[in-house]
Amino acid sequence: MRLHPGVFSFALLGVIACSRDPSPAALQRTLSAHPEVLTAAIKAHPTEFMQAVNAAFQASQAAEQQSAADKLESEFRNPRQPDLTGRVGLGNPSAPVTIVEYTDFECPYCRRSVAVLQELLEQYQGKVRLVVKQTPLDMHPNAMPAALMFEALALQNGATAFKFYELMYAEQERLTKEGQRFVEEAARRVGADVPRALRDQGSEAVRARVAADVAEGQAFGFTGTPAFLVNGVSLQGAHPATSFVPIIDRHLATSGR
Repeated sequence: MRLHPGVFSFALLGVIACSRDPSPAALQRTLSAHPEVLTAAIKAHPTEFMQAVNAAFQASQAAEQQSAADKLESEFRNPRQPDLTGRVGLGNPSAPVTIVEYTDFECPYCRRSVAVLQELLEQYQGKVRLVVKQTPLDMHPNAMPAALMFEALALQNGATAFKFYELMYAEQERLTKEGQRFVEEAARRVGADVPRALRDQGSEAVRARVAADVAEGQAFGFTGTPAFLVNGVSLQGAHPATSFVPIIDRHLATSGR
């Protein structure tokens, strides 16, 4: 038997109205089977619908902003503590603010961050230093040899390691295309003791250091690159300098410098 459309609509409304508190699953099943009900309601009340959508969007944004603010305050009270034992840095070793970067030499977003970090080091000269940690992703097969080489060069000289860091990002396309061959060429170009660097690159000690960096980043909840800690306060993803500034300024105000 085929019901008249009016009878069917009445029956559908009855299904919805007969439940004092219909479950979300029941409502979803009804609307999935009969989306024309929702479409008709939107067409009949477009202004009210858009107001509701905008209100929901604004509420969602406000909730996200509040959540981010709460997380930031929590991390200022309880900063994360990376292991910086024996790590080389760029900038004043006694700077009151340390930015720790968790990086992947093949990551294009990490490449963008190089200029941002340089800008911050210049803006806060003597007050900010940079420490790099290695988190090569499986999707970037040539990031691992570059990470190992950076740490191998750091055993020779911190300045040499950071020249290598800059070269990897300046010519990232070559790293992706040539892999270890370019890594070795870059080590020569920055003036490293290449035979020693190659021995250290393959050593258990250097491999263990990179593995520890990866594990540390995962423990902090970092799921991609780049990620940063600013005196223990986290920023994930590629950010402009303006995202770092309020965190740095607050740390400096606290330190009195």
